Amino acid sequence: MKVTKPKFLSEAEKRLKKISDILRDKSVVGFKLSVNLYSDDLNEPRTFSLQGNRSADGSWNTCSPTDKRSKLTQSSEALKAKLATIEERVHEYMWQNALGVEWKELECSIVQVLNSGLSIEDLEYRCATPVHALAAISYEAHFCSPVMATVYAKEGARALARSNLDHAIYCVERGLYWSNPEMFLPNPNNRFKARASTGGRGKDLRREPVKDKVAELLIELAPSEGWKSTTNAIEEVANELIATHANFVETCFLKPEALPRTIQDWIQADPVRFAYRIKPKSA
Repeated sequence: MKVTKPKFLSEAEKRLKKISDILRDKSVVGFKLSVNLYSDDLNEPRTFSLQGNRSADGSWNTCSPTDKRSKLTQSSEALKAKLATIEERVHEYMWQNALGVEWKELECSIVQVLNSGLSIEDLEYRCATPVHALAAISYEAHFCSPVMATVYAKEGARALARSNLDHAIYCVERGLYWSNPEMFLPNPNNRFKARASTGGRGKDLRREPVKDKVAELLIELAPSEGWKSTTNAIEEVANELIATHANFVETCFLKPEALPRTIQDWIQADPVRFAYRIKPKSA
């Protein structure tokens, strides 16, 4: 059974994408974002902030202004210990759930993504991984929080190597958040069994999130009168994925140039899951 993404998460994704688009504008040289957290046990809202300045090479130098209630020390050794704790939490979760082989591959991918120049802001505020982690809506959602935690652990280590303590502190705070055991989905292997019982044979687990998106887009993008042809439907869905979900596609180990053929194969293999309507031929 397909899990529908909550509307508030879809709206949040749209707003975060707008922010990301603004920050890509090279004429923007600084920013500060704040989120107010309201709780019944607080007399006043707690504010989380992120600010950044454009560096000479065009990238962002970001930091999180110190929270008055934060107990993080700014010594390098203490930060290194906390970064190690983040990775230990992730590895323990993988070991306990026999996910070590899959995780080793994902770790290599994380390093490749960070080396590609993609910023941690892109990963947290532009791609679907954090949303899937919080809503547990994709087939591999149990990997999403560990991925985000590891991204911040590795980025924090790089910040320390550059003696950028402010950015390192920010990475530690975000990494501890994503590696909190409560963020990890329990019994992930049961998620495999539940989906395998209804998903058919021979499905590539890594591609399930993209398959879900393709099924959605075949309906959402369809003209009111229906698609002109199957080829038209496949081309439009593939173009939409490449244009607005490129990072998402690549993190699921799919090549954008091969998407049309891949989508065609999925439709032929499972026409019920990838249902769509063709425009009736005129009499």
